[in-house]
Amino acid sequence: MYRGKSGQANLTVGSDDSGNIVAEASCDSLQQLVLWYEEELAHIRSETKSEISNDVQTVEKRPPNRMRTFITGVLAGLLVGMLLTMKLKKR
Repeated sequence: MYRGKSGQANLTVGSDDSGNIVAEASCDSLQQLVLWYEEELAHIRSETKSEISNDVQTVEKRPPNRMRTFITGVLAGLLVGMLLTMKLKKR
């Protein structure tokens, strides 16, 4: 097995059980960059999930029932009309 380091770069060369040559290389600055991108990706994914759940909650809200609103308005109008008529007849 060979291990080498030059500045921020690391190299390890060896063989596996099958006799294949295995080389692993890394660079400290690249590792820091990869970690930063992984954290950024996790942050973006969590924001996206929260936005999607907010969109789903918005979609689940039902619009007001127009027929019920209409009937309520008509009944309120009739009630007010009857009360005004009774009040005016008492005078």
